[in-house]
Amino acid sequence: SKQCVACGIVSLKMAAASIPLVKLEDQLTCGRCHNLYTKPKTLSCLHSFCQQCIEAFPTIPTFFVACPVCHQHTELPDHAGAAGFPVAPQIIDLRRIYEEAKKQSIEAKCANCSSGNSFGFCKDCNQYLCEGCIDTHKKWAPFANHVILSLEEALKVPVNEPSTDKGVAKPKTAVIQGRDAEIREQGEAVKEEIRSFLNSVGDKFIKEVDEIVERKLQMLEKQKKVNPSLEPIEKPDIQFIKGNNDSISHHVGRVVSSAGLEKCVVREIATIKHLPEEKAISFELSIESPDNEDSLLVLPASSLSLIVVPDANTKPCPVINARVIPTDKPGVYQVICTPVIRGRYEVTVKALGIQIGTHCSLLIPLNPYTDDAITPVRTIYGVCGHHDVAMSFGRPSDILVSETGSHVISVFNKGGQKTSSIGKGQNNITFSTNQGIAVAPDGSIFVADYGNHRIQKIQYPNTFLASVGSEGAEPLQFNHPVGIAISPIKNRVYVADYGNKRIQVLNNDLTFCRMFGKEGKGNGEFGKPHDIAIDSSGFVYVSDSANCLVQKFTHDGKSLSQFGTKGSGPGELHCPVGIAVDNAGLVYVTENVNHRVSIFTDEGVFVHSFGEEGPNEDQFKTPYFGLTFDEEGYLYICDTLNKRLVVY
Repeated sequence: SKQCVACGIVSLKMAAASIPLVKLEDQLTCGRCHNLYTKPKTLSCLHSFCQQCIEAFPTIPTFFVACPVCHQHTELPDHAGAAGFPVAPQIIDLRRIYEEAKKQSIEAKCANCSSGNSFGFCKDCNQYLCEGCIDTHKKWAPFANHVILSLEEALKVPVNEPSTDKGVAKPKTAVIQGRDAEIREQGEAVKEEIRSFLNSVGDKFIKEVDEIVERKLQMLEKQKKVNPSLEPIEKPDIQFIKGNNDSISHHVGRVVSSAGLEKCVVREIATIKHLPEEKAISFELSIESPDNEDSLLVLPASSLSLIVVPDANTKPCPVINARVIPTDKPGVYQVICTPVIRGRYEVTVKALGIQIGTHCSLLIPLNPYTDDAITPVRTIYGVCGHHDVAMSFGRPSDILVSETGSHVISVFNKGGQKTSSIGKGQNNITFSTNQGIAVAPDGSIFVADYGNHRIQKIQYPNTFLASVGSEGAEPLQFNHPVGIAISPIKNRVYVADYGNKRIQVLNNDLTFCRMFGKEGKGNGEFGKPHDIAIDSSGFVYVSDSANCLVQKFTHDGKSLSQFGTKGSGPGELHCPVGIAVDNAGLVYVTENVNHRVSIFTDEGVFVHSFGEEGPNEDQFKTPYFGLTFDEEGYLYICDTLNKRLVVY
């Protein structure tokens, strides 16, 4: 009877795990978590993953995700995040077929009447019975004490558990007699569907590979004619990656000649970070293939070399040594540079000794980890009641200073000479106690018109474009707007709505986008939101002068963290007002009461502070809130009561 029980259970489990179901499971398995899909979503590259898996993908930057199969970047849908990606209908259909086949595969006919579907299992008789036969079974005295199990319980019975009545045991293959042909027929149908699907996909791949091989041969023939000694540099393997089959061509090796390498482009220099323990700075770069802008060139890190030299506007300096190390992202390399000398540099990348495209630009920022690095380089005098400073776009850029006392925006050149002003009725532009100022990549200027409770948009140098706002607490109304910043995400405009204790977000055309925050001291709440800074990944930093802290948010207003407590010690803040973020992600904060600037990492770890109260060049007197970086990495600070602009 032991063998009979084992035979019955094994046969039932085999039916539930038939080959067609296994192949369907293969099609329904997420390539990230290796489980059956839950809430399957499709990226722009047509690869599909579970929604929760996509939410865990690395972001490049915050509002993009990188596909782990083909490494193509897909922009996250606005507001909805990963949930906003389209559903994969073919996966939903296959899941429905799978569930139906799985359900049918565990059905068995009643061993007593052979007509009804089994409803339970008599452990003593070793038989599956329908619901009617179970009722009759319980009424007959000889069977009244038999143990009846549900189908789920029957599947869990250990194979070595004997029947209590060995004489009644029968081979379990009889349980599914009459159903085996139907199950086999269903299985064959599913297998036929799978064969048909695989054949169609296989034909497509074979055709693509044939075309690629033909192109390779043609290119090789051309190379032989040009230079018989030229040998192709080729990816060693053709990688077949499980996932969406349409992307397989992204992973097929191709011939890369020296001419091809010269046509490659360094896509970006990103993720610049200080490495204080190594006294170095690191950044990431990737190389774009010449024939596909969505494809990155993958080479051994040891085959890459960099030459880093100062550009024409940077003072001569010692040689910058650069070493390349691989990352866990194919086609992305980390570069570590020493020493850290602030300035803009030209970077030439070579692969296997061949220069890749033209040189690219690298800005090494101010290094606050070295005590003697932060010293004034020049001072601009003659500004009146200034509250903010920004830079126009262009090289060299102009310096735009929001002068509250004279209700104008003054324009200075890099030499410190005032060249023009904006406001006082010129071209219908007027301000009342203008404060925050920000410049968008297209050159348009956004001004927080504090006294008029509005935001003005001006095309540089002096053309009025639009304005929005009136006094109030509704969307597109303001109560003394102060700080203002432009996000890299669709150039949206973030406004510190000082009196309403909130942040309003406008689209670039000054239409309403969203708002977040309310009065309070908790996460996402404000006492006096003063200024705003936004980093290259879209994270938003808000200085709160009343609560003496800085809060960090996602681009859509989700509170992430806060740092700073009231005080004058290292890492403490007293009336923090101005805020700026450099290209390495360090956060600079001016403190009105402490007369200094404090520096933190993007996670709120204190790095350094400089300044004290006084009139000297390395001192401040109530630095109200204006500070910004120019295109060469220099830091400009509004030293309000000393009536000057100090450059570091």
